[in-house]
Amino acid sequence: MLRVTVIATAGAAVAVALASITSEMFPMGPAGVAEPQRGFAVNLSVLIAGMAAIVVLLAGRVALSAWRSTSLSRRPGAPDTVRPSLLAKTAAGLGFPASATAGVRMAMEPGRGAATVPVRTTAAGTVVAITAVVTALTFGTGLSHLVGVPRLYGQDWDVAYDAGFAVIPTAEATALLKDSPSVVGYSAGVYGDVTVGGHPVAAVGIDPIVGSVFPTLLAGRPPRADDEIVLGTKVLSRSHIGVGDTVTVGVGDRQRPMRVVGQAVFPKLGRGSFSTTSLGDGAAVTAPVLAQPNPDAPADVYNFMLIRWSGDPARQGTRQRLIGRLRDLAAGCSGASGDCLPTNQRPGLIDGYSRVRATPVVLAALLAILALATLAHTLGTSIRRRRRDLAILKTLGFVRRQVSAALAWQATVLAAIAVVIGVPLGVAGGRWLWAVFARQLGVATSARLPVVAVIVTVPAALVVANLIAAIPAGIAARTRPAVVLRSE
Repeated sequence: MLRVTVIATAGAAVAVALASITSEMFPMGPAGVAEPQRGFAVNLSVLIAGMAAIVVLLAGRVALSAWRSTSLSRRPGAPDTVRPSLLAKTAAGLGFPASATAGVRMAMEPGRGAATVPVRTTAAGTVVAITAVVTALTFGTGLSHLVGVPRLYGQDWDVAYDAGFAVIPTAEATALLKDSPSVVGYSAGVYGDVTVGGHPVAAVGIDPIVGSVFPTLLAGRPPRADDEIVLGTKVLSRSHIGVGDTVTVGVGDRQRPMRVVGQAVFPKLGRGSFSTTSLGDGAAVTAPVLAQPNPDAPADVYNFMLIRWSGDPARQGTRQRLIGRLRDLAAGCSGASGDCLPTNQRPGLIDGYSRVRATPVVLAALLAILALATLAHTLGTSIRRRRRDLAILKTLGFVRRQVSAALAWQATVLAAIAVVIGVPLGVAGGRWLWAVFARQLGVATSARLPVVAVIVTVPAALVVANLIAAIPAGIAARTRPAVVLRSE
């Protein structure tokens, strides 16, 4: 207990020192922008509590093992046997080389007495580390995919013609888009606000003109009548309703029942600094619901248009000419983003996540380093505590190459167990974690699997484990049986 407490205290002190040194790097992303006091900082209450928790938890974990050990030692005639490993017996039965069988036994059997090695703890710790690494990679892949694919955060078009508080000259804009071969679809819309269940919600009224250009739908369809509405995930959750239900919607001074026909993800749509739609927060209706009559030009009621290009790369020049003509038409407009023709309408949350999307990868790298350190510690401990076993193997005829091979097999088996168990658990954990996170944001919950990273993880874990084992294997190969057995 005293030994573990001293080690835990030293480790906790190092953790506190590292936390203090790296305090200048945090917080990251939007929180870093809002932080009024960036720079070196030491929060003694948090750090002291964390240091105490490290010492207490580690000492408490070892206390159970210490109690069991002393209980067994007091029991008269307590057996000093170890259950043989089924995997080692199988390897021997299949005719594996003696070095392989010995390595599997060292990986799976803890030994007894002074030669006991914490193989189960090492295997469990390595499995947890690999699981955490794959979980972080899976979650990080989902986050990068969300940030990098506009359709996932609601922008299912390529460019918008945004007049802000003004209205679009509909006839001229429609004529330009209709005559352009690079345009395959466009819709026109109106900005506004509604109340759903008594809560204010930023809204847009959208009319399809050519094709169906609409915020990304997770369920249902766009509204087709003035008594239909599409809502974001957060609005549905807050109002305790779902697709197909009827809800009371306030538009101006009027309250009217509307049927929810869809669930959508909304990009940043709004006027100036006023409230905008964002991911799960937003509502979409038909344009007449929100349109304000314009006596001078009855047809000009739209504030924006959503335009989708064709996928033909040869149309690039045509697109640029069309954008130039739209800019001339939109001269003097006051788009919400300061750009009358924005191509990126990412919500503020997505902008924030784009600045911290590397964080899961950094976390995965740190966890991988911890897993490798655990494996290296176990291999070093195994050599020190099993000097007698290694000496006996050399006495029975093992040459240096076979002793090194046994250590390599030990590392390979431990890494293989961690990969076989940890990778599937990590993928499942990452998908579950992403689904929870995406549901809170109001975006699609399907996770993108990091196939390449997962495939690379398997051979990488085995190769790195053997590289780590190279130094302990070389030390073990130089074991001098006569000296070790005489001292034993």
